[in-house]
Amino acid sequence: MAGVQNPISLRAHRRTVMDKARVVKTICNMCASRCGIDVYVENGRITRVTGMQESPFNMLCVKARGIPEVAHSKERLTSPLMKVGGTFKEVSWDEALGFAAEKLTALRQEYGAKTLLVHIGVPFIYSQTEYMARRFCDLFGTPNYTTGASFCFLARVIGESLTCGSYLSAHYPGAPKCMVIWGQNPTESRLLQADFIHALLGRGSKLIVIDPRVTPLAKKADIHAQIRPGTDCALALGMLNVIIDEGLYDREFVENWTVGFPELVRHVKEFAPEKVEPITWVEAQKIREMARMYAVNGPSAISPGISLDHSTNGIQAIRAVTTLMAVTGNIDVPGGNTYGPGFRMANLRVQGKPVDGPPVGTEYPIFTRYTQEQSVVPAIEQLCTGKPYPIKALLITGCNPALTWPNSNKFPLCRENLDLMVVMDIFMTDTAEMADLVLPGTSFLETENIRTYPSDMSRGGLPLIAKSNRVIDPVGNSMEDWKIWAELGSRMGFAEYFPWKENEELFEFLLQGTNVSLEQLRQNPGGVYYGGRSHKKYLTEGFNTPSKKVEIYSKTLEDHNYDPLPTFHEPQESPVSRKDIAGKYPYLFVSGSRTIVYHHSQCRNLSVLRRILPEPLLEINPQTALELGIEDGDYVKVESVRGSLKVKARLTNDVLPATVFMQHGWREANANLLTNDEERDPISGYPGFRSVMCRISKMI
Repeated sequence: MAGVQNPISLRAHRRTVMDKARVVKTICNMCASRCGIDVYVENGRITRVTGMQESPFNMLCVKARGIPEVAHSKERLTSPLMKVGGTFKEVSWDEALGFAAEKLTALRQEYGAKTLLVHIGVPFIYSQTEYMARRFCDLFGTPNYTTGASFCFLARVIGESLTCGSYLSAHYPGAPKCMVIWGQNPTESRLLQADFIHALLGRGSKLIVIDPRVTPLAKKADIHAQIRPGTDCALALGMLNVIIDEGLYDREFVENWTVGFPELVRHVKEFAPEKVEPITWVEAQKIREMARMYAVNGPSAISPGISLDHSTNGIQAIRAVTTLMAVTGNIDVPGGNTYGPGFRMANLRVQGKPVDGPPVGTEYPIFTRYTQEQSVVPAIEQLCTGKPYPIKALLITGCNPALTWPNSNKFPLCRENLDLMVVMDIFMTDTAEMADLVLPGTSFLETENIRTYPSDMSRGGLPLIAKSNRVIDPVGNSMEDWKIWAELGSRMGFAEYFPWKENEELFEFLLQGTNVSLEQLRQNPGGVYYGGRSHKKYLTEGFNTPSKKVEIYSKTLEDHNYDPLPTFHEPQESPVSRKDIAGKYPYLFVSGSRTIVYHHSQCRNLSVLRRILPEPLLEINPQTALELGIEDGDYVKVESVRGSLKVKARLTNDVLPATVFMQHGWREANANLLTNDEERDPISGYPGFRSVMCRISKMI
């Protein structure tokens, strides 16, 4: 029939296109998994993206469909933009960088170097862009370097480092016999991890899921604990109560390699499962079953998700979970929670330059000590008030704080108090629209990078390093982000500190003194295994803590006047702690849950992905919806004490009646209009994204 093509000829046509296309092997940066990809390019345009066979990280998700649009979108920023009279106009790089350098110099002279705050987005963490931004801060003299990790994964790094001296990962290649997925949804956020889990389930491993939502893995779990958001520490202490009371702990490890076990025994007596049940909403019998299943079926591995970080009791919750790993002997054993050798490249920090202090966030010294950066959350209030000193300049790379910072209602006031705001990005974001200067960076397709991967997610079970490659030339007049920082530094008089002109020059410098060469990375697009895998390293090295043991009782915390034992505190905003507003705001609003379609505020302008998930949704239990007169698809108003938003309701039994869930990062319905920047974890400064009191009403 006319108009119908032969499917065989269609397949042949696709093969012809693939044969004609140039294939570039590189690394996807659409999310934190950073899969190896083959990108097909024909006549300068990307036509196809597939998983790279050579890479052990190659399970592409739906976001890969958006890669061609990232490269070729008509919305890409192509020239520097300067705001003149409230309107952006195109300017040259020379004019743009000259303007920024002149303003920064004047502000430093008037207010001191600390008046500059730098903020780097998650896509650039551990990249040469971050290294250059840090170098710029050192030379400028500001201590105020912050990243999106201020409310991402760093609380886990701190909590685990305080306890056992290192960041831990579940060692799936070691085939744990019991897996605990705690506040994490790998089927939406880490496909390779989910693949490991499914394979191990097929081999008989046990699975425990601790999550307020019924996630896909929760439906496959042996035990699913639907916990009240923000009470993870209490649940972990309840499990420790059972393990200790029933003698299920590893006596040899506890006696030889822990500090504070006798104090812990006394501490957890107050957390019998019957007492923990009303706190956490998890039945006492289920707490006992989880504790036994985890302790008896070793080796056992726990994967704590970002939900634990996003709590005003997050550090102590993470310490309690790490203590579970320790007392059961599951630290640094195959199939337990392990730490591998880090890959140490050359340091681009500049030592010996004067720093204008104090930094923002001095009330969180533990955060700064363990992360070597400042928390941006206390800076929000300082940007608004100018106290203890004014921040007058904000430089942002690859981040959209107008949507991602907690209590986004404050961001316009933050902006109002700035004399200079510069945004480096590839699209005109909500934040970029408010800037004085917008500098067009490049996407990951137009630059190169060096990426490291932990051994826990490697199919080879070994730590890996790989190099990404440029797929296409920079779009328009855009510039690689690290070069923007280097060029700005040169304009500020620091040219001698930025001698590198191209990526490979910089990579050669970064790799000097390591056991991996740039040529090796060129020859092995899937990556190079840079270290072996050893276990029970503590037998010869001890742990990287002051005592060289696992510090259940932390003298470091005690010296800073924090609870030295993992201690539960009620979330600072909950129906228990805020009875004064519980009647008006009876539900718990949880944001930050991952979706496989988008990553934070990224990708929502990509039409191919927008067709899959076109608008934000509020997940609400049918029972709650019935009580409120809400039907599936209705638009509802969600309010907290800070702000409100309008969003479409999605009725689902996957959430508890007292909770509602929503993804963050939507311009149309910004979840962070509801969240709290002032109630924070006392150690990390993290806000409680996962426990916000709210009320809901149907829009009329």
